Amino acid sequence: MAAMKHTIICILILAGLAVDTARAQFGVPWRHVPKITVVSAAGDSRLRAVDEAIAFWNRILAEIGSGFRLGSSSRIVQPIPEEALQMLSAEVLGGRGRSASIPSPLRALPGDITIMLAQSAFISFTSPFDENSKRIVGIRGASVPPMNLPNVPRNVIAHELGHAIGLGHNSDPTALMCGRPASCRPDLFRSDQPRMFPLTPDEKQRLLAMYPPR
Repeated sequence: MAAMKHTIICILILAGLAVDTARAQFGVPWRHVPKITVVSAAGDSRLRAVDEAIAFWNRILAEIGSGFRLGSSSRIVQPIPEEALQMLSAEVLGGRGRSASIPSPLRALPGDITIMLAQSAFISFTSPFDENSKRIVGIRGASVPPMNLPNVPRNVIAHELGHAIGLGHNSDPTALMCGRPASCRPDLFRSDQPRMFPLTPDEKQRLLAMYPPR
């Protein structure tokens, strides 16, 4: 009887985790090399940080023996749909996850992962996959704290790309993927010297499970 009760509890826990994963779409791997498109104003100061974040993930993937890589990025200079990003940020951060509706100005974007370097204040986010199996990464304005602090933009962009390839949050304030519901916030990335925050050993194992050598 006790063994049966234990089994039922385990099944319920796993079912709950599966629901959380489905809602947030963490643990869902890409089946191809995703094309990355960066949309910004001309000369945005964070374009270099995007390149650094992509290089960081490809270096990590190579170090753990994964066969997966992020593709190179292309850049588009055009006005950012700020209000649409603010709306989508509120939906994603409000726990809508998979059910979040993509506002019309953010549909039919050119990249598999489209990084929008915004100018306004909202919480940076990664959207769920849309109906075309694409994801949007929204990055808050460069002049909006804490994005105006040294070292923060490269790690915020890397953090969101971590979500885009399937990782969720952890509660370790020394790690890149720390975040809600833990108390970690982007200002913890502040550093006078350029540095990328690390992954946890568990996250590296999960990455390799999602993206094996072949």
